[in-house]
Amino acid sequence: MANNRIAVVAYDLNPVDTLTADAVVFRDTLNASGYAAELVPQSWFDETAPATFKNAAAWRRYAGVVICGFYYFWNLRELILSRRPVICANIGYVDDLGMGENQQEHINEHMFNVVATHPIITGAGLAQGGLDIGNGVWLDSTFTLDHRVNVLITTPANKAVLIAHQTHKLVYFGWYRMSDASPGSALFKLIVQSAKWAF
Repeated sequence: MANNRIAVVAYDLNPVDTLTADAVVFRDTLNASGYAAELVPQSWFDETAPATFKNAAAWRRYAGVVICGFYYFWNLRELILSRRPVICANIGYVDDLGMGENQQEHINEHMFNVVATHPIITGAGLAQGGLDIGNGVWLDSTFTLDHRVNVLITTPANKAVLIAHQTHKLVYFGWYRMSDASPGSALFKLIVQSAKWAF
């Protein structure tokens, strides 16, 4: 990993804020796997605040970006122009990144279907079929019709929750409140393998 710096976009930089908890899990999971992940504030997307707004050149300093849960109204134009790989863990931006459209389900679930073979799946040691992640974790599934993506994992209702774009290094990771995940859950392996594939 020549450049292993990862920006984990968080609600804020307070690691004990419940709205920042997912970003802390992503940061710590990536750092334990050899990345140099750091929390960055969602205000980096705020075009109306020149003191904190980051342009494409600023995003290019990172090998990749993780977008965690926070508000849905920021403009991702400069991040998209930077052409950085992205793991999107925020349903509000799945359409902006061309991976899906709209929230389909907002549920807490522990059973899923692995529906495709892909480096993210094989790297995590998973095979096609049922997947029990242990404790239920909240998720937002999405609709992928007419998007150039590979759906990797679905909910029991066959709605997409883990997606990899076919032509760009973009991943949608639909689970959040990862602090509720069981220790040793396959979700942690999926975070790492998503990063290895995308970044």
